[in-house]
Amino acid sequence: MKLKSIPLLLLLPALMLLLVACDKGSQRDAPRRGGLSPTEIELDSAMKEELLALANNRDAWFLASDITTEALEGLYGSWSVICRNETSLADYKGVVYERVRPWVLEMLKMELKDAQEANRYYNVESWSSPWAYVEQTWKLGDKIVLGPERQLYLIESGAWRYHDC
Repeated sequence: MKLKSIPLLLLLPALMLLLVACDKGSQRDAPRRGGLSPTEIELDSAMKEELLALANNRDAWFLASDITTEALEGLYGSWSVICRNETSLADYKGVVYERVRPWVLEMLKMELKDAQEANRYYNVESWSSPWAYVEQTWKLGDKIVLGPERQLYLIESGAWRYHDC
């Protein structure tokens, strides 16, 4: 190893410590964090409501007719940091909207507009902090067109994130 790279290697842990030390979190997250480890968090009604709203928002962003910055950033921002480790926002857009969404619609034998008209239902199936399984079902009238499917979410830094990696 070259002598020039040693100071860089020593600088990296110092920067990581500085970032962690400076992260105060948001006021909204204070009750959740409150010195509890992720495995000690209780699933209260407000957290459950946030989780189910996120599940619904993710489907709305996924099914958006116009792929806006808001929809793309909403999906990407609600995706687990662990999963997006090496995936840029631009790469994510291509995968989700050019490959995954057409594949899902083909699997469902539906057009986008028909999928958008489906009523979407979500239920927290299980909770084991920091992980939660949400059951997702899409219906057109009485006919189930998707689901029930299980989606895995976790709490990262006080916020729910979708985990699919």
